[in-house]
Amino acid sequence: MDKLLAIIRREYLTRVRSKGFLIGTILTPLFMAGIAFLPMLFFGKGDQRSLRIIVLDQTKDESLYQRSAKFLTENNDRSDRIEVSREGISSENIQARLQALNEEIKADKLGGYILIPSDVLESGKIEQRAKNPNDFALQGRIRNAVKQAIVEERMLRAGISPEKVKEVSKDIHIDFINEQGERETPLAKWILSFAMGIILYISILVYGLYVMRGVMEEKQSRIIEVLLSSVKPFYLMLGKVTGIGLVALTQVSIWVGSMFLISSIAAAQALAFGEFKIPRIPFSMIAFMLIFLVLGYFLYSTLYAMVGAMVSSEEDGQQAQMPITILLVLPYILSSFVLSKPDGLIATILSLVPFFSPILMFMRITVQQPPWWQIALSILLLIGSILGSVWLAAKIYRVGVLMYGKRPSLPELMKWLKYT
Repeated sequence: MDKLLAIIRREYLTRVRSKGFLIGTILTPLFMAGIAFLPMLFFGKGDQRSLRIIVLDQTKDESLYQRSAKFLTENNDRSDRIEVSREGISSENIQARLQALNEEIKADKLGGYILIPSDVLESGKIEQRAKNPNDFALQGRIRNAVKQAIVEERMLRAGISPEKVKEVSKDIHIDFINEQGERETPLAKWILSFAMGIILYISILVYGLYVMRGVMEEKQSRIIEVLLSSVKPFYLMLGKVTGIGLVALTQVSIWVGSMFLISSIAAAQALAFGEFKIPRIPFSMIAFMLIFLVLGYFLYSTLYAMVGAMVSSEEDGQQAQMPITILLVLPYILSSFVLSKPDGLIATILSLVPFFSPILMFMRITVQQPPWWQIALSILLLIGSILGSVWLAAKIYRVGVLMYGKRPSLPELMKWLKYT
């Protein structure tokens, strides 16, 4: 037991003291905080510009221009300040005037222009020019204003009151209520679930590969032969898997704790974009995430350790680990379907498959908690699969770590199992 603890301690301390671990552990929460708060801090607080827009109006009626100017300037207090002026122009003079306006735009003397042709009510076509066509917010604001003006002008000519139309077409606000009677934002919850699922997927994959590479490095450097002279192969494998697993648990706990803190602060301050609010992460979700992280890690890391013991080169390792990695990638690919129908039969079956449940069952829990018996069954199946993978990996590990040369075939692996 002392030797096992020594191996675990060595694997853990070697990695948590590395620069890569410290940088990744610190930068990831900062990155998450930046995603959550920076857009909100800068939303609507940028430098307000003053832009002059000229409307080249080929219609003989100024009513369309007046409506366009009204809609263009109604958000001046919350966004860029737009000043609008009208120029009536004929088709004969249009090209020369457009050329002159383009020169003004290049010289930053003009924000842009809008050309309203005489048949705009019938064709619905206008021309727009600006210095920066990639300023989508401004261009959208201009297009929406002119579009709204054209629609209202059409309604008036058809004898329809625009005010009545606005009244009957008011937006309907729908509040989504969860089982606890609390308001929630489904999209925000879906994004949060997907983000936490990605953390699970990446953590299991990265640290599982760490185990495989660690075994391969010790095998290639022949350090494994020295270690086996003082400790049994099973304890060596178990110590490596457990030590690296504790590293993963440490890092992910810090990340998830940071997410919990960030979401709590955001929820308390009610920071939101329209109806989109950052949901507060409940403690139960964090607990389930850590449970499935530990179980998923032990399932896959023992298989990766088995692969590391089987091969003698990096190239062979990359090929041999592909079936295991595919098993881990599949639930990530299926996650969108499971999140859209978390209580469906297919989602239920997939989330009970041990190789899929660390990610899919956790995602189901985050969006719509399944019955407790399903959660318990998935955990029991996972534990049973872990015991089976540990048994299989231990047998292959004992022989494989001392075998060098080409990668073993399936019949040779069966012989290894018989030898042990």
